[in-house]
Amino acid sequence: LKGLTMTKIFQAIVLFLFSCIPLWAQAQSYPNKPIRFIIANAPGGGTDNTGRIIAQKLAKDLGQSVVVENHPGAGGVIGVSIAAKASSDGYSILYDSASFAVNPAIRKLPYDPTKDFIPLSLMISQPNVLVVAEQSPIKNFKEFLAAVKSKPGHYTFGSAGVGTGQHMTGELFNMMAKVQMLHVPYKAGAAVYTDIMGGQITSYFGNMGSAIPFIRGGKVRALAVTSPTRHPGLPQVPTMIEEGFPGFEVAEWAGAFVPKGTPPEIVKRLAESFQAAARDPEVKASLERFGVTVVGNSQSEFSEFLSQDFAKWVNLANEVKIRAD
Repeated sequence: LKGLTMTKIFQAIVLFLFSCIPLWAQAQSYPNKPIRFIIANAPGGGTDNTGRIIAQKLAKDLGQSVVVENHPGAGGVIGVSIAAKASSDGYSILYDSASFAVNPAIRKLPYDPTKDFIPLSLMISQPNVLVVAEQSPIKNFKEFLAAVKSKPGHYTFGSAGVGTGQHMTGELFNMMAKVQMLHVPYKAGAAVYTDIMGGQITSYFGNMGSAIPFIRGGKVRALAVTSPTRHPGLPQVPTMIEEGFPGFEVAEWAGAFVPKGTPPEIVKRLAESFQAAARDPEVKASLERFGVTVVGNSQSEFSEFLSQDFAKWVNLANEVKIRAD
């Protein structure tokens, strides 16, 4: 009986070892076919522009084609849903923006961002910048605050859609400043700038990359940035913290994920490749042209960042009762 038991144990060990061979072989040969690089945003936007630069470097590092796929719609939900259903073999990567953390706070989702994905690295970060039209009589933040306080419900702020980072930043300002600006959602950020310049809306918390060309072109005026310190691209513009709003820090970001269940060896290989891309001088320079800060942090650091971002937007959504359903 004892011998029989030992035989069964030995057989179980052998079966287990053989079951591990496919995973080991997969990791050793990875990658041996093109990799999907899913971007949950439209072509030509900030996330798409930076993602394509990173994808090119990733392809060189991995020695395999990295094919960018844009799947915009529903505030990023469509693209993330596609990535969540993808095979967990390392051949599908999600590159997504801050909406990844905002959406759970304001929508019912067909996936769980905290359980269905493995974070690889936070790649870029950029603050939002509060802008008004260059021809606006409002010349600085103090005048802006005085104006919106004087006429509740009269002044407006635009966004690229309900639940976007610009929308949530505007609502955060409403809450912290105890003012009532009206939210005007658009389908894309470019349309917001058009209407600011045309005088149809008052203001916009646009991301730094999109705002800088309009600011430098004399089309809009920057009043404040949402970074903890002044941004090197706009050193003359004060932070929201300087203007009397401690804790007012908002970052538009983009990072990389793979579906849950991806083999640890492949996860490690991809995380290292993304971090190497962030350290590459040419990649860094190309990304910084969009006004972003290149990060490329570790998996654990990105996970901690996400936990804080999830909590921040849930608290805000509950406080001001924002829903996109």
